[in-house]
Amino acid sequence: MRRRPCLPARSRTGRLTALGALTLVTAICALIAWHVGVKLAYLRGDLLLSGYTVLVSGYVLSRFVLAACYRPPRDAGITPTVAIVVPAYNEGEAVARTIHACLGLVYPGDRLEVVVVNDGSSDDTWTHLTRAAARYPDGRVRCVDLGENRGKRAAMAAGIRATSAEILVFVDSDSMPAPGSVRRLVQGFADPEVGAVSGLTYVRNAERNVLTRMQAARYYVSFQLLKSAESVLGAVTCCSGCFAAYRREAIAPLLDAWEHQRFLGVACTYGDDRALTNRVIGAGWTTRYDARAEAWTDAPDRYRTFFRQQLRWKKSWSREGPLLLAHIWRSRTRALPSVAVQTIAGMLSPLVVLYGLLAPLAGGRFPMVYFLGLYLVAMGYALLYRMLRDDGLWIYAFVGTFFYVAFSPQLLWAIARIRDGRWGTRDGDAEPVVPAVPRPLRVYGAAGGGDG
Repeated sequence: MRRRPCLPARSRTGRLTALGALTLVTAICALIAWHVGVKLAYLRGDLLLSGYTVLVSGYVLSRFVLAACYRPPRDAGITPTVAIVVPAYNEGEAVARTIHACLGLVYPGDRLEVVVVNDGSSDDTWTHLTRAAARYPDGRVRCVDLGENRGKRAAMAAGIRATSAEILVFVDSDSMPAPGSVRRLVQGFADPEVGAVSGLTYVRNAERNVLTRMQAARYYVSFQLLKSAESVLGAVTCCSGCFAAYRREAIAPLLDAWEHQRFLGVACTYGDDRALTNRVIGAGWTTRYDARAEAWTDAPDRYRTFFRQQLRWKKSWSREGPLLLAHIWRSRTRALPSVAVQTIAGMLSPLVVLYGLLAPLAGGRFPMVYFLGLYLVAMGYALLYRMLRDDGLWIYAFVGTFFYVAFSPQLLWAIARIRDGRWGTRDGDAEPVVPAVPRPLRVYGAAGGGDG
């Protein structure tokens, strides 16, 4: 797997450019604050758009303020036992590359193992992962075969049960952590109140086309702004499935309920990372973000696949957002205002976009203030990206903001399809089968070797 190379140290010109971007971000934040103040003082006219603009503008401004206070967890020098759990479905030889990348990490070999779970793949994934495992001493790689496709959540749960490691790191089968990332990621667990830590994920195939560039910019801003702000509040609401770590003590009591979660009478087969994070927060644990623990993943490079992925993510958020709001008032009280605004604004977003586009056609006034506010937010994201990175993708953070807002009405379709358990981006597009009596698991490469 090829990952995006680390950027070289900035030149004097680059530092001045970053300083200029910081100055402009500060100016935009000041303008947004002034705008919110004026709206609150003279609230009149179109109350829907005015109220929504105040709500979202205030939320975005709070993200910049909180993110400015963010500091990554300190290096405490701890090296707990770690198991990297990799669920795999029809990955072919790609899963072998992931195994080799995980075992090439800078971490004590006697305290690190990899657990790869074959979720009933119909291709040669099992052959590739067992062949890769055979290259390492017994106990370094455990290969678990579910026998049939039960879904990613069941695969993750099987991986958790196959190891006794103190810290469980989840890595998608198409993702690759940086060499020192796991050692970095586990430092957050020096705080006994921390139950989960999310790393920073980059898009590896960012240069493929315009779509992947917009996703790369979106990923980076979401992690460095939104997750940083949530980390300050001690409530990162979604520890990304691409690269995140959990304390065994935090998730062991939640495992059965999470694996067999049902919503509106159907099994939950998507949104595993957000659902698990939600339960960890609900149990009273703190969740953090570490910007120095890096990983790379592939993003969809075709619009059809991308929109299907977004539909699945929106269905997950539509389910877990209100569930989080139902308990955040007691589990992490200081994050309540943030979660409440995020949930309310998110639910209203598609209606506001449709209203803003259709109102002028019905003889109403063009919502200039709304679109001006959107422009300022988009520019703030773009300048933040430019301030932190000099790779030429900052303009896609600006364009991408309008792009993501434009298809926010997809949320309405996601809510209508919330009981549909299909992923939409997997081969065959069939809902995983959860058997009444699961078939026995095949375990290869456990201490002692052989199949079990």
